Amino acid sequence: MIDLADRPDVAPELRLVPHAFREAYGRSAEGVWYAPGVVSLMPGLAVCGRWGAIVAAGRRDDGVVELASINKPAEPVVLPARDIPAWARPVVQVAERLRPAGVTLLCSVDLPAGAGLSSQTALACAAALALRDLCEPDMPLDHLVDVLVRSQPRSRVEAAFAGYQVGLDIGDTRLLVVDTRLRRDTPVRLTGFPGRGHESIEQLGRALTDFHRAQDAEDEQDIAVRAALDGGALGATMLVDDPGRPVAALVAPDRVAKVRAHVSDAFRRKERTAPRYLTIRPSAGARRITG
Repeated sequence: MIDLADRPDVAPELRLVPHAFREAYGRSAEGVWYAPGVVSLMPGLAVCGRWGAIVAAGRRDDGVVELASINKPAEPVVLPARDIPAWARPVVQVAERLRPAGVTLLCSVDLPAGAGLSSQTALACAAALALRDLCEPDMPLDHLVDVLVRSQPRSRVEAAFAGYQVGLDIGDTRLLVVDTRLRRDTPVRLTGFPGRGHESIEQLGRALTDFHRAQDAEDEQDIAVRAALDGGALGATMLVDDPGRPVAALVAPDRVAKVRAHVSDAFRRKERTAPRYLTIRPSAGARRITG
């Protein structure tokens, strides 16, 4: 079997991690696993994006569990460890419950925590799949999900494995995620909001905006939502992706640039840090890529 790192038909980001694994450990990874980022719009509604987490892994015969990150190369972890760096905590929480035999995991996350796509949940899901497949291949997926939801939100874990969209259909519409660059240490408790059907994309947009208005949003989130709506978004809402405070807007394809320009201009006028953007189309769920 050709190493994924050497396959030109595979996306560069999927080749990078197994290539780095081979360079670091002198052998090919036994497999590569991927989990998407999840945009949790409101209770019961989520969209998976192609940005997420990738793990290359291989078993070892010395019983050691070693974790490393392309994003944090100076912070490797050998379990058990007393001091766990922030990047590794989602993986360690899974490993402590699955108790794998010797294994090495090299991880990569596309986006920083708080950018709006639940990157920590994506990393936990990709690592859990790798550990399951290498060390307990007979474990049912629903049991693996039960393990993951002890440390990650159930709705996000289930959406990551389901892929694409959960509870909605955005059709050809784009989901514009605005990373306000705001980070907070205090978790947010969402205000209860009555669920309702969404028979059209316009109704969905209005529901997102109504949901936002029911919450105790940060100033930056309110600025982004108002500007997105002024720019022609069908709807917009705050997101909670601790420690981040992003926003998501439902936007027709031909209005994405205009909405981005309105939001950027509003932040500039309010003298706030310029936001970052991701345009999301629904993508596949967590899976083993090869191996």
